[in-house]
Amino acid sequence: MYRNHLMKDIDKNKIKRIDGGLLLVLRELLRQRRTTVVAERLFMSQSAVSHALARLRELFDDELFVRRPHGLEPTRHALELAPRIDALLDGLGDALGLATSFDPSTTTRSFRLAAPDFLATLVVPPLLARFARTAPRARFAFSQRLGQDALSALERDDVDLALGQFLGSIEGFAAEPMFDDHYCMIARRGHPRLRKKITRALYAELGHVQVSVGGDFRSPAVGSYSRKAWPHRTVAAVPRFLMALAVVGNTDAVAVVPHRLARAHAQRFGLALHELPFRPNPIHVLAVRRPHDDLATRWLLDQVKDSVAHSEGDA
Repeated sequence: MYRNHLMKDIDKNKIKRIDGGLLLVLRELLRQRRTTVVAERLFMSQSAVSHALARLRELFDDELFVRRPHGLEPTRHALELAPRIDALLDGLGDALGLATSFDPSTTTRSFRLAAPDFLATLVVPPLLARFARTAPRARFAFSQRLGQDALSALERDDVDLALGQFLGSIEGFAAEPMFDDHYCMIARRGHPRLRKKITRALYAELGHVQVSVGGDFRSPAVGSYSRKAWPHRTVAAVPRFLMALAVVGNTDAVAVVPHRLARAHAQRFGLALHELPFRPNPIHVLAVRRPHDDLATRWLLDQVKDSVAHSEGDA
């Protein structure tokens, strides 16, 4: 009994020494792992961040972070604290009414999205038009991040919204479907070898342009497009789908790309769309965000969904 009362008194004393600023510093240190970056994001001096870290170490009776050549490495205790700190700050924000209003017409926020390039290509033009009409002082930036890389960026608060295919677990995030698509093969119009139905043998003989993030032959841009690795002859690898469209439109090479993208740009690049001689994997595009995001991010999601619908109508 005495011990329980003593623990409660200790907890109260510690709680009195906590402020929201300390918790913000701890959350940013867990996400960024560098005091210089945290100082810049929180508009603090680096010495103020270091002082806050010293207070946090005393408060939690733990080193919390160990300096390594690549930055600060969190201790096990710090990693265990991370989700609780997020929940505390989210609850505090709600209690203070920080998430109860958002006016796109006056915001100057810079929104950050992660997506493969074929999605950005489809979404950016209509999204830019929507921003010009409804949020003229805001702006947005896309970065090419795929799968787990995009989820990690979302977790670190490097991006506000992640779009794409997520073949692994997305536990701990809020996700909703955007649209479904499928792969097709593209070739230049009038290609001399594509006047009849494409067989698997012909598919294997054609020179293929592969789309890979690293511009190599091992890192596909959106994942495998077939459950079975159908044999084909790769003649080039490029890091962006639009580059593949341009190459195919001016050569006798072919490429396998998302159907919606090919349909949207077929006229521009002089392309013909062909069905694959096998059943390709479907493309399930999701929009993923943190589960306790603010109204601004939810507004952004609505704009992206409307932009996707617009791009579908234009294609």
